[in-house]
Amino acid sequence: MRRALALLLVLTLAGCAGSNDDGPDDALSGVEGTASPTASDLPTPSTSPTEPVPPKKRLRFAAIGDFGAGNATQQAIADRMCRWRERRSFDLVVTVGDNVYDVGHPDRFDEAFFRPYDCLLDAGVRFHATLGNHDIITDNGRPELEEPAFGFVNERRNYVFRQDGVRFVMADSNNMRFDWLRSALRTQPGDRWTVVAFHHPVYATGSYGPTPGFTPRLPRMFRRKGVDLVLNGHEHQYSVTEELRGIRYAVTGGGGASIRPCGEPAWFTNVCLERFHFLEVLATQEQIEVRAIGPRGRPFHRFTTDGRD
Repeated sequence: MRRALALLLVLTLAGCAGSNDDGPDDALSGVEGTASPTASDLPTPSTSPTEPVPPKKRLRFAAIGDFGAGNATQQAIADRMCRWRERRSFDLVVTVGDNVYDVGHPDRFDEAFFRPYDCLLDAGVRFHATLGNHDIITDNGRPELEEPAFGFVNERRNYVFRQDGVRFVMADSNNMRFDWLRSALRTQPGDRWTVVAFHHPVYATGSYGPTPGFTPRLPRMFRRKGVDLVLNGHEHQYSVTEELRGIRYAVTGGGGASIRPCGEPAWFTNVCLERFHFLEVLATQEQIEVRAIGPRGRPFHRFTTDGRD
């Protein structure tokens, strides 16, 4: 009798403990037909000073220009990009034009683009290109615009894309649309840096020099709009300006086409080197770091910029 009464008391207490004003919580019961608890089902823990701070956003990408020659030099630079990526991973390549020599014809896409960079493309690395003067000879660049692998957003020659706090403004400098560019430079919340890329250089030390009509108009616009880094090509060399009102202008024209001489330094010249190369760009919360990397050996030049305030 005592054992029966004790068993009745235990059952009664268990029934009371399993009831509440909110009804049964089937999501945590483990009963067949209901979900077991997952991380998304559980309450979010409150933040405290002792919890680790999430890593700051950073973006590593490559930049290259004047490359689509389909020759051994282009292949050597492409192979170096693939080896470099094994140690310092990136999933984005920005181009500053002359993607396919000599006339941007689709018959040359395999030799000048797909084959050299197959190790990057096969790994899912995305290209976002701009058009150079050689690219528009065939149908004003339409074949490249329509080839998804070149990454022209919505097949547009002027476009903007954003990634990990960096706003990329990609322009066709064969016919620069200044009004479009001014509008495209308007930043949005979350844009820590603004990088502008197009083919013809704002400042250059080589045979072409600064592009007529670009100075002083573009530097003034870039200062007002808070641009941090400008990437150009056309001159087949590597050159970087001094920091001009917080902005660095870099020419990366050594991707495969024949190198051209630098000429005499100008007032804006920080360095000019007649070297084949690509650029590695690392954008952190604090600064942008750029390294120029040749087909072999250590990076041969590096610069940083804190950008515009």
